[in-house]
Amino acid sequence: MNIFPAEAASGPGPVQLFIHGGFWRSLDADLFSFLATGFVPFGAMLVVIDYPLMPETRMGGVVEACREALSWTYRNCARYGGDPDRLFISGNSAGGHLVAELADRPSLAKARLPENAIRGVTAISGIYDLEPVTRSFQNDSLNLTPAEVAAFSPLNRTYDLAAPLIVTLGNDETEEFHRQSESFVQHCHQDRFPVSLLKVPNTNHITVLSEALAEPENVLNQAVRRQMGLLV
Repeated sequence: MNIFPAEAASGPGPVQLFIHGGFWRSLDADLFSFLATGFVPFGAMLVVIDYPLMPETRMGGVVEACREALSWTYRNCARYGGDPDRLFISGNSAGGHLVAELADRPSLAKARLPENAIRGVTAISGIYDLEPVTRSFQNDSLNLTPAEVAAFSPLNRTYDLAAPLIVTLGNDETEEFHRQSESFVQHCHQDRFPVSLLKVPNTNHITVLSEALAEPENVLNQAVRRQMGLLV
């Protein structure tokens, strides 16, 4: 993981843990360091994690590695100026799927974390139903099994949301990403935590990060910082 401590913080600051995309099989944390500009100058720590890639590691191993990173961050972020009681998570594409997995309450128990360890979630352009992936060229290398599709599709199983949730995507993304995001919002809706859908204007699957999450003036960055208590 790459850790970017908050700048000019007067005390422990909130922590944003980010999980990158790449359809679980490519990219790495170093490529997403640009996100620090959207958080670090405003008193937040950013943690960008890596995870073992498919197909060498199966989906269960990917999810477990992200749980380990979440647990480590919760238990160690104070050493770098972060507040473990204000830990937030976000991710894009495959990372959007992985934060959805982490924010399911039973996942926190598996990570041996308290139920309120995550204080807010932002799932960006996520994949919440893996079945369509099996019908795409991506599966030529992923080789998702029916058991993996069933176990790791949060849209198609009982889901117990552990924190407030922002489901977001670029407004110019494909129909399937819109369908899954809209369906996941409905699937997660309950009375305990707020769940919202944000379609970011004039952005797509790539620019929703570079031109939205990383940009302090963008509605997405501001929504996430507001969730973190950094904006009113």
